[in-house]
Amino acid sequence: MNKTKSYKHFLITVICIFCMLVIASCTKDTSKKELPKPVNKVKVGFSMGTLMQDRWIRDRDIFMAIAQQKDIDVIVKNANNDSEIQYNQVLDMLKQKIDVLVIAPNDSYTEKRCVQAAKSINVPVISYDRLVADGNADLYISFDHYKVGEEMAKHLVEKVPSGGYMIINGSKNDHNSTLINEGAKKVLKSYLDKQEISIIAETWVDGWVREDAYTFASEQIKLNKDRIDAVICGNDSLAWGVIDALAEAQITEKVKVTGQDADLVACQRIVMDMQTMTVYKPIKNLVEETVEACLKLANGEKPEYQGIINDGTYDIPYIYIDVQSVTKDNLDSTIIKDGFHLSKDVYQTN
Repeated sequence: MNKTKSYKHFLITVICIFCMLVIASCTKDTSKKELPKPVNKVKVGFSMGTLMQDRWIRDRDIFMAIAQQKDIDVIVKNANNDSEIQYNQVLDMLKQKIDVLVIAPNDSYTEKRCVQAAKSINVPVISYDRLVADGNADLYISFDHYKVGEEMAKHLVEKVPSGGYMIINGSKNDHNSTLINEGAKKVLKSYLDKQEISIIAETWVDGWVREDAYTFASEQIKLNKDRIDAVICGNDSLAWGVIDALAEAQITEKVKVTGQDADLVACQRIVMDMQTMTVYKPIKNLVEETVEACLKLANGEKPEYQGIINDGTYDIPYIYIDVQSVTKDNLDSTIIKDGFHLSKDVYQTN
């Protein structure tokens, strides 16, 4: 009887000790484990100055697609060429607690207040494709617009080494217009100095409005129809307006016209020998760089960059994307090969 009681007592003691060890072990393991931290998606505000040109619609669509692949939430706002609207839209996005502001300014010289509003609450800012003057953005990502101007002028001086040139610049409040103009003028300088080429007319088109380019070209054709041999246009939309005016005057075959953006209609005009070249800017590359930079800035990291650009007051880290001249000869190996446009659309075949 004593042996039985002793055995039971021993067994109960062993079980209790075992249970205590198990409980202690579980408590110890739990204390070592770090509870998973809640992970919030990066939220990006994409403030666009305009969606009037086909090019900007493409930027928006590619940006949203790539951001979705990276699990980024994107708020897109279109200011419709109105700086006051853009400013208010940025303030609204900041209230929605975005992690990064990406801004393509309507007016390079007004939208610094958008940058300042973001930075005042420690939201990093990427100046997208268009530089915000005096804004001190954290990063500028764009195409090499100086090279855009160089490429247009280089092509024309090969085709038209002497004669009368018109220059139809983009909007003066867009810093890119200045860079394109400077790049083109650098190439033309020696020809102008030797008086082999003359600039018979030049203008700046507010808002990049095609109809205004058409009106200016029409007026100049009335004054200088026989003197116009080449036209440098700030983009393909302006080139479209100019070519419409040339077509009305029946001198499209005589006058060489350049543009940039590789718009579908521009590529169709190149195939039909109505426009001599465009500058291809791979938007997908621009967007990919921007999305990666958004992720780094949201995590407090500094993106790598190739250079520095001065915004008028501050030196801004600059990531620039290369561009390429496109003519009828290499359209298939550039625009179509990259899938920027489909062959059937460019050549208008079934």
